[in-house]
Amino acid sequence: GLHYFNPAVLMPTVEVIRSAHTSEETMEAAFGFCVKCGKKPVRVNKDVPGFIVNRVQAPGAVLLRCILDAGVIPPEAVDAVMRGLGMPMGPFEVMDYTGLDVNVNAANYFAETVHPDYAPGRVLLELVAAGHLGKKTGRGIFDWSGGRPKIDLSLNAEGFSPVDLAAVAANEAAKLIEMGVADAETIDRAVVGGMGFAIGPIAAVQGFGPADLAARLENLAAVHGREIFQPCDTIRAGGYKTA
Repeated sequence: GLHYFNPAVLMPTVEVIRSAHTSEETMEAAFGFCVKCGKKPVRVNKDVPGFIVNRVQAPGAVLLRCILDAGVIPPEAVDAVMRGLGMPMGPFEVMDYTGLDVNVNAANYFAETVHPDYAPGRVLLELVAAGHLGKKTGRGIFDWSGGRPKIDLSLNAEGFSPVDLAAVAANEAAKLIEMGVADAETIDRAVVGGMGFAIGPIAAVQGFGPADLAARLENLAAVHGREIFQPCDTIRAGGYKTA
């Protein structure tokens, strides 16, 4: 199968997914078709939920929902920190922009197909039940009634580190490597091209040693009670290191 990214006319990356019955000839034909269309195809060697890009991003969404449910760190502060790193939109604003109902549906899908830890959080479910779906209804995590919410970029999100988002993404990427879905270079290329990020999940954690990265993930798993944050074998062994 072919998985394009929105907006398809602008985003260059296309995931080319091999199913259990896909021949190499078909994979090569699909790859060639994407190239002829001016796209940059990436090979997904196994058909897993979320393929590469959405699968790597899914644990970060769980972490954000945990933060939202805990109610200690304001979503405005998290978005301020992430925008300070160069993101055009913070992650909570992105949730509102895409639609909280869409986020709930995605969470339910991953909860059913990957692990119950992916289930949507309490706050998201309450907002959706109340009809507050984000930008399209004028209210969600933020108030959109007057247009795009104004985020005070000077806010400090004490207790939140962008490294945590990078860590859970890298951990999931390492799991994909273990499953034979793709190698590190392909995963990074897919995420950069599919999400528009400056750097991929594996490249993002090259500065962290295995012990430090594993300890950070273990702490996240303990604090938030999420098994999916536990470091996989590749992280513990330093197999994510490219040099």
